[in-house]
Amino acid sequence: MDLSFSSIGEEYNRIKDIFVKSKEDRRDEILEGPIIKTILILAIPVMVSSAMHTAFNIVDTFWLGKLGSAEVGAPTAAWPIIFTFLAIGMGFSTAGVSLVSQHTGAGGGEKANEAAGQVFTFIMIIGVLSGVSGFILAPWILMFIGTPPDVLPLATSYLRILFLSMPFVFAYISFRFLLRGIGDMVTPMLIRGILVGFNLVLDPILIFGAGPIPALGVTGAAIATATSRIIAALVGIYLLFNNKVQIKLSLRNLGLRFRWVKQIIKIGAPATIARAGSAVGFVALFSIVAVFGKEPVAAYGIGRRVLHVITFATWGFAAASMTMVGQNVGAEQTERAGKIVKKAIMVGFLLMFTAASILVIFRTWVVSMFINNQAVIDEGARYLLIFGLTIPFFGIYRIFDSTFRGTGHTVPAMGLSLFRIWGLRIFLSATLALPAISIGIYTLNFGFGLGVKGIWYGMAASNLIIAGLSAIYFFTGRWKEKTIET
Repeated sequence: MDLSFSSIGEEYNRIKDIFVKSKEDRRDEILEGPIIKTILILAIPVMVSSAMHTAFNIVDTFWLGKLGSAEVGAPTAAWPIIFTFLAIGMGFSTAGVSLVSQHTGAGGGEKANEAAGQVFTFIMIIGVLSGVSGFILAPWILMFIGTPPDVLPLATSYLRILFLSMPFVFAYISFRFLLRGIGDMVTPMLIRGILVGFNLVLDPILIFGAGPIPALGVTGAAIATATSRIIAALVGIYLLFNNKVQIKLSLRNLGLRFRWVKQIIKIGAPATIARAGSAVGFVALFSIVAVFGKEPVAAYGIGRRVLHVITFATWGFAAASMTMVGQNVGAEQTERAGKIVKKAIMVGFLLMFTAASILVIFRTWVVSMFINNQAVIDEGARYLLIFGLTIPFFGIYRIFDSTFRGTGHTVPAMGLSLFRIWGLRIFLSATLALPAISIGIYTLNFGFGLGVKGIWYGMAASNLIIAGLSAIYFFTGRWKEKTIET
């Protein structure tokens, strides 16, 4: 085997030519190339990026698990709240993917750049407002959702530090979504690598201390996370404004214009409501779990992060579908768009089913890697068994959802998303887990009282049902209509 520098360089260039292409070449590939190959080319960088994001979260959980269940519970309590605010930025950034991908598919390169500038400014304004309001309200929100008393001070510190970095996080989200619109999945992956690298180094140092640096525990984990995201955001901003990527932001495109704001709100508002509604739903779900104490909270937190190991495939195929379908609908190739979705689901389901099966087999050992508490290990293993096997069906739903959002049909996507969380997951989990449900001054005595496992069963059922409902809407074909203004 030839391992010379020249042969390694040739192999690197061959791989780079597959994944890194000009906007025009990538557009041609998306509109005319082999479907499965193109899906994989677009999905693999996102999958790698998502896997790195999973590593990012698991690192926190791994190190904090050395301190105890209360420390693991702090980010578990904080992240549904953070995600509620991030949902706003991600929702309106969906407008960026939709507008940029459809204008790119229609051959409007300058229009795509103009749309990108408008979305970026819009997202940054929201990021500043979210950071300030979240920092002020953090302790009250945590108390409102029923955070256990021994977790509350730790979660408050963690949450407030992350809110200070929120404007930078929104900038980073905007950067990722805008590049996704033109089919550049590699650059965000590389930036994610920088983010994860900094977090890997900073986490143990700031949590446990090193030399003159004191042990900061949960606060240290939050500082490591915030610092890593700020660095990633600054790199992304530099690339966007210095012609280093194929979306080019300029000052003349940053001043908000009514016609663009109208489109951003029309497409982004339903997506934002869907994401925010889902995020608030996860807060409500956490409140149900918290009823049963800190051990189930820790098990839920560990289990969710472990499942991210297999859901990275979901995000990859969903992102590929969003970009490819958006550009093909923009180019009025709706029949090809439908084929793209079906093939993405086929490949994605097989991959996720295989990964989920392996994880379920080794579930107890996996959970025990994070914490030395038998009650948490047992509950975490049960969570992975009941809920884990339905993750492939969540993947089906996510690909359909990205298809609808990628073509700008965010209202039906919003309806499905909200029903998944509130009409299915929250309702079924509460009904199965609790003996009675209190709503204001009223108490409904129709719960099954199964305890924590009832929550896991409710979550599993929601994945199965929503996959079927999404398929029904897909086959109506209404998502194929263009939504851009030319």
